[in-house]
Amino acid sequence: MDKFQEKVQHTFLDYISSGFELNFMVALDFTASNGDPRAPQSSHYIDSSGRLNSYQQEILGVGEVLQFYDTDRRFPAWGFGAKTQGHVSHCFNLNTTTNGCEVVGVEGIMSAYATTLYSVSLPGPTMFGPVINKAAEIASQSLQKYANNKYFVLLIITDGVLTDIQETKDCIVRASDLPPSVLIVGVGNADFKQMEILDADNGRRLESSTGRIATRDIVQFVPMREVQGDQISVVQSLLEELPGQFLTYMRSRGIKLQAPGHASAPVYPPQQ
Repeated sequence: MDKFQEKVQHTFLDYISSGFELNFMVALDFTASNGDPRAPQSSHYIDSSGRLNSYQQEILGVGEVLQFYDTDRRFPAWGFGAKTQGHVSHCFNLNTTTNGCEVVGVEGIMSAYATTLYSVSLPGPTMFGPVINKAAEIASQSLQKYANNKYFVLLIITDGVLTDIQETKDCIVRASDLPPSVLIVGVGNADFKQMEILDADNGRRLESSTGRIATRDIVQFVPMREVQGDQISVVQSLLEELPGQFLTYMRSRGIKLQAPGHASAPVYPPQQ
């Protein structure tokens, strides 16, 4: 033997228990294809009996898991595809009480979502590019400010077919160099073939319009209709690939564990 080298491969829980954080973000689809929020058939209908609609279910389900990995529990929350202040916006803050995009806790997201439903109109089209770019911008700023101890998870809940598929691909390819993952939940009965392309589970990484290949796979897509009634929940399916995406980023950049004693979150496996 001429040479021997030992390399330690830390696990997802190793990183989390040493102080690395997952920062939760959410972007909600307010396009017309969701239906009139006042109609019971709408994906956005808020039932007075307390029964949760599809959007509320996924905000609550994913948020209640990821909030434990974020010490300040302040979550950026956006909407897209709604008409606000006379024009259609593809990335607007759900929080209208302050100038920032953050709300406090999962309950803050739920409250801001319900308030927004009755203050905007729902036109279209469905575009992901602006919200993915915004999430990537925050991740990039975090790298400069906090070094490498934060990883970002953007949850997008949508019912529609994308009109900016190539722009979305370009945004995802650029974001693959940064520390975000994008979780997409499809609600309703739309054709979600485009989302499956973005997921890149066929083994081929996304390619941008300039021919650049994504550094890594950062997208996980789950259609609610195919998971409901199964033993595995939508949340479990969504979070299934997150530890692997996190580790791919950390290992590809040679990011080491933080010093002992800096743990900032309880160790709850995302699959639970």
